[in-house]
Amino acid sequence: MAKSLFKLIFEHDLRLETLAENHDPRNETKRPSTLEEFLKPVQTYSNFYFSATDLEQNHFGFNVIPESDAILKKLEKSLKVESATNGTDSVSNISEFQFKPGQTWVIKPTGQQKTEIVVDQDLFDSEKHIREKIHVMRAPLDAGLYILFVEKAHHGYDLYLFSKENIYERFFEAYQPMVSTDFRFFSINGKRAKSERLFYFETWTLNRPPHGFEEVFTETRLR
Repeated sequence: MAKSLFKLIFEHDLRLETLAENHDPRNETKRPSTLEEFLKPVQTYSNFYFSATDLEQNHFGFNVIPESDAILKKLEKSLKVESATNGTDSVSNISEFQFKPGQTWVIKPTGQQKTEIVVDQDLFDSEKHIREKIHVMRAPLDAGLYILFVEKAHHGYDLYLFSKENIYERFFEAYQPMVSTDFRFFSINGKRAKSERLFYFETWTLNRPPHGFEEVFTETRLR
């Protein structure tokens, strides 16, 4: 029986305003008032949630499995990290992070435009929920930066990443080679994991996962 279970939960084509605390769904049906508004493309984003389960100990959190360090190294390579800051500390790679729930890290990839991006300090406020930070996320994301939130889990923390581009393929290719008899990897459509019961599917239906919860095997290929 596998000891570790890794969950990569993804959502694409997200409009940030639909995640905001003050979002009113009635506005989604509002028709454009001008031709210019109608033709203007709507910027969308992707997010990725990294979580894990120690199946032997029934512990939950990205950092509870022994493979978490290896996953972080692959995350760093996938994001091509040049530097990162949590508002007070700056580091040159993810392995230097001192992760604490409530933290926000802004990650700059190698090759990102040299123009200095001013990040609103509200983004780093550990007292504010992600939904309260949506309005200050757009500028750094549009500039090609990544935003990584450290979320409290039952026995540690999880990681929640936002990006402008859909970079799912990078993660799939990075983590598929880790699959083994001790390590199970599930790729999960976030639209299907909207309840706590579904999020912790491994506690009640591990061998018959819900629709949209796909286990990645060594032979699995991207469609």
